[in-house]
Amino acid sequence: MSAFNKRGLIFAFNCYLAVVMALFVAYSLNLTNPVWAVLTVFITSQPFAGAIWSKALYRVMGTLIGAAAALVIIPNFVNTPILLVCVIASWVGFCLYISLLDRTPRSYIIMLAGYTAALVGLPEVVNPSGLFDNAIARVEEITIGVLCASLTHSLIFPLSVESVVLAKINKTLSDGKNWLVSALEAEPEIAARRARRRIALDLTELTILGTNFKFEVIASRQYINAIRALEERLILLLPMIYAVEDRLEALRNFQGIPDETDQLVKTIKTWVLEHDINNIEVNKNLIELTKGVEQQQITAMMDRCRAIAVTHAASTSWQDILELNLVTRLIDLIQLWADCLALYSVVLEPHKKPSPILKAIVSINRNRPLHIDKGLAAYSGFTTVVATIVCAAFVMATEWTQGASAVSLTAVMCCIFATSDNPTVMQKKMFIATLIAFPVSLLYVFGIFPAINSFPMLAVVLFPLIMLIGVYLANPPTMFSALSIGMIVVPGIGFTSVPHTDFIAFFMGNLIATIGVLMALVVTLLIRVISTETSIHRILRAGWKELSNHAIGPYHHYQVTWASVMLDRLGLLIPRVVTAPDSEQSKIDKALRGLPIGFNILDLRVAKRDMPQSIQDKINQLMQKLSRYFLSMTHHGYRQPRIELLEDIDVIINDILQIRSLAAADRSSLFAEDPRLHGLIASVGLRRNLFPHAMAFEAIAFPEGKSTS
Repeated sequence: MSAFNKRGLIFAFNCYLAVVMALFVAYSLNLTNPVWAVLTVFITSQPFAGAIWSKALYRVMGTLIGAAAALVIIPNFVNTPILLVCVIASWVGFCLYISLLDRTPRSYIIMLAGYTAALVGLPEVVNPSGLFDNAIARVEEITIGVLCASLTHSLIFPLSVESVVLAKINKTLSDGKNWLVSALEAEPEIAARRARRRIALDLTELTILGTNFKFEVIASRQYINAIRALEERLILLLPMIYAVEDRLEALRNFQGIPDETDQLVKTIKTWVLEHDINNIEVNKNLIELTKGVEQQQITAMMDRCRAIAVTHAASTSWQDILELNLVTRLIDLIQLWADCLALYSVVLEPHKKPSPILKAIVSINRNRPLHIDKGLAAYSGFTTVVATIVCAAFVMATEWTQGASAVSLTAVMCCIFATSDNPTVMQKKMFIATLIAFPVSLLYVFGIFPAINSFPMLAVVLFPLIMLIGVYLANPPTMFSALSIGMIVVPGIGFTSVPHTDFIAFFMGNLIATIGVLMALVVTLLIRVISTETSIHRILRAGWKELSNHAIGPYHHYQVTWASVMLDRLGLLIPRVVTAPDSEQSKIDKALRGLPIGFNILDLRVAKRDMPQSIQDKINQLMQKLSRYFLSMTHHGYRQPRIELLEDIDVIINDILQIRSLAAADRSSLFAEDPRLHGLIASVGLRRNLFPHAMAFEAIAFPEGKSTS
């Protein structure tokens, strides 16, 4: 799609108005560096109103912290330049490390605090007496830029993030429905695989969008909580779909699905298909799951599941055990999907009073945890420290008086691309932007500005430049290139009250950007780049390490936390695997398999607490072996589990089946918090997750009178 569309032109015009306003205010107040206000307009401008205000707030907060840090560091180390550079570099690296531990837009605060100290402090090393004024000026000018950008984009045809959030929710629910129907119909695996991969990406994007959404005027606490609760249900839904899909496949491959269960599965599929997720307007009128016929249908399906389960509770047949496992998971699946649709109705009608049950759900504040790679964060921080020191050493060795700004820019270039496996890809684009920006700056400074003598004329001559940058800034494929050129052109032009007359000074000033970017590029290329395969292995290794900890470490009561992080890792794997060799493709499905494995491990550990001591001991031994198995993969990569794990699981299943109360005549409380039933479900699930192609389980009967009590 062309960048010159209606939305892009509106965005560009808002950017232009914000730039003109920022320059007018800065000139009226006789501020020393209007460049910072103009740059802030480009950096802060976002397509959505909520994102603009969030970034505006984060930028002001980061600038205040960074300026305060510069005021503390520079005066104390100004007489020891080498030590000063090391302290500034360490501050930038430390702030970058902390910021990378938060993958939401909030991380911008700490990252900005890091390199703002360098931007404010280093150019003033030669004349420290101007440090305080420079720090105050930067805060003032950035605040001006922030307010101008926020006001124009919020007041002139603002675009709410609500439509994007609704579209993302709609797409995620649609993919969940497609996978669910595919699982119940036993469609080809490839269809389900595509759906599950998209869900992982969509959920992470939804989480990040939600961080900015709270800045929207329309975003009530109930609305945001409903979205978070829906995310939570979708996260829990995925391992349930995986389990149902697997148990149906196991039954089909063993002796077939019994007629009664097959009819139940078809009924559930029909119920799922009744709701047209893709039609938002229809759903506003149809989704009412907390009362009436819909709730009766849900209850009836669950009752049918329980009735089938009761008939198989005492059986030791593998067919019956699989069926018991299936219908138990179907109960969870029905409830989760019903919750998803009910919460979806709250999101679609945020001003409608929810039922008491839904009101209790949406009254809880939730925060979704995401995957964090502390090692890579530290590595990125170290790279920034090294690059900053190397550039400073070059400046000192050449006695370049303007070089302090190049050092600051090196720190900035290392920070803003630190989330990438290979930051040099973007740094190269930034370097190209410096080459493109130079002739543009030259044209304005020496060709256009000498011919104008008033602010209105300045506003007129800036119109084509700002509009062109703004149009491409609004277009996602060209956004970064446009921002890069803007970040170089604006300082090149200068916007000072006294126009440039010395070409050599102008050239040396523009050379700062080239040297700063080049230094960051070279150092990053030498020590920071990691391959796609290495990145994939690091993500997988984090999952295996957590599985190892789950087996023997402290129990995590809130399972959705574990599922959330695992799904986020899957979302991180998908774009990397696309560019990786074919041998890496299967790693996505192996990563997804870890999700139900983790759930079953946690369920089995909880269920064992009320079991006989002999079974507890066997489960503990199994967990020790599982922990060692997953830990070994963190060092050697994926490997098939040993057959002895299958034998241990079968022994545990056999012992659980012999517990008398599980086979009791009166099984009315079968679905209460019965650890034996949950232990059986979890151990069978673990068997299927680890050994999907193993032979059918065969129970070994205990001698009469020896059953476990």
